[in-house]
Amino acid sequence: MKELTDEQGLSFKTQEVDGESLALTPDKKNLLWTSELGSPLRLSSLDGKLIKDYADKVPAWYNAGGDLKKAPEGLRNGLTFESSTVTPSGKFVYIAAESALKQDGNISTTVSSSPVRILKYTVQSDGNVGELVGEFIYNVDPIPQVTKHGVNDNGLAEMLAISDDKLLITERAGRNASEGFNDFDFTIKTYLADVSQASNIKGEKSLNAIEKKNLLQPVSKKMLIDFNDYTKAPDCIEAMTFGPLINGKKSLLFVSDNNFQPYQANKFFVFVDDNGVLN
Repeated sequence: MKELTDEQGLSFKTQEVDGESLALTPDKKNLLWTSELGSPLRLSSLDGKLIKDYADKVPAWYNAGGDLKKAPEGLRNGLTFESSTVTPSGKFVYIAAESALKQDGNISTTVSSSPVRILKYTVQSDGNVGELVGEFIYNVDPIPQVTKHGVNDNGLAEMLAISDDKLLITERAGRNASEGFNDFDFTIKTYLADVSQASNIKGEKSLNAIEKKNLLQPVSKKMLIDFNDYTKAPDCIEAMTFGPLINGKKSLLFVSDNNFQPYQANKFFVFVDDNGVLN
């Protein structure tokens, strides 16, 4: 296990980073990773040392790294960049926040979805991030189940590219299972998403400022896995990657985040691709 450190090899300060997602660079020699605090995208070596910070690659209207609680626009506090994935071709890297920008719309409710932006960049073999070539709207589902005990939410938890335009996207909905913050229940769903026919809104500061907004085409999505079909306690699934070949077939590996809570666990789920979806 290696610690992610700054350029000098020193530990990041408290509240400086909140790492969320790791992606191997195309040459497999470095790591691209997202954070919910500070810079949203960084490049580090496999020994954990920071190589480059890509905060300047994210459009200004995201207010990435700014004061999210007070800013009238941009990312929402606690709902910032959650996921990253490099395409199998090694040409692109995608990153996405968990929920909508403030100026784009609301977070998911029981009756409405949330318009999350997915960003697509060119990337070099060593992980050097290039041009922003696309911003696409992905509609996170409404909250599937509510509780009277407090928190109810749904957000984009992780992505995994299976081609330059097709992504597996996992949505994680959580809710208090009892009074206070004693325990949580989760609904986890993974979709096959396609950005190839989605409207590219690169350069648009706000969805609400776009003329003929009703003509915008979001990222298409098709249900692939509903964890409720397999378990009553999936826990907080926030990691997804390709697993080993099993009987000659590709597999997917999912991992839950225990959030440093005694009532949660790190769980691992493996699904075999019997239908060739990952080919």
